[in-house]
Amino acid sequence: MKRNAVIAALTAVAVIGGGAAAVAVSSGDDAPATASPADRVSLVSGQESTAPADRDDDRDDQRDDKDDDRDDRRDDAKDDQDDQRDDKGAAADPGNVTVAQAVAAALNHTSGTVLSADLDDDGDRRWEVEVATGGSTVHEIEVDSTTGKVVRTETDRDEDDAAAELKAVQGAKVSARDAAAAVDGAVTSVEFDDGRWEVEVGEADWTVPLDTPRASREG
Repeated sequence: MKRNAVIAALTAVAVIGGGAAAVAVSSGDDAPATASPADRVSLVSGQESTAPADRDDDRDDQRDDKDDDRDDRRDDAKDDQDDQRDDKGAAADPGNVTVAQAVAAALNHTSGTVLSADLDDDGDRRWEVEVATGGSTVHEIEVDSTTGKVVRTETDRDEDDAAAELKAVQGAKVSARDAAAAVDGAVTSVEFDDGRWEVEVGEADWTVPLDTPRASREG
């Protein structure tokens, strides 16, 4: 009877602990029932030990998570650098000739007041510089963006609003070249519009007032 009672007790403990215990019972009524060390640990703790393979999987998952985090940080940093390059006009690629050099070449060809200078990115990649010489007469002078040489000129003697623009720019403290110099980066366009200078650098738009060379970014 004692032996049966012991077996029943051990079986109940094994079931409650969630583990399978291998119990060896001696033929004597007073002999204690025995279980393996692993079974005794399982019975006492009520938990199964973590297998080595499971621990390896956990470490692999942690490493993968860290790698993903590093990749995300690198991608974010690269995107920030690309945005900064766009703001500075790195993508504009104005060639060897800057807007200041294009303006100088145009004025050397035709003396007057510069109303605008734009880099034409279609086809020949030329600077188009508008020089007003009086009244409604405006000369459009094309400057090669690689050599800095004047390659073509065209004269419009009846351009709308040219006289008013010329008067405003001639009395201004800030010229087209001053406005372009007020903005960092490779300027691709500077023009007088609505009583101020508008300057483009890559994808960014800036404005410069006529009385002080201080640029403000739009948007």
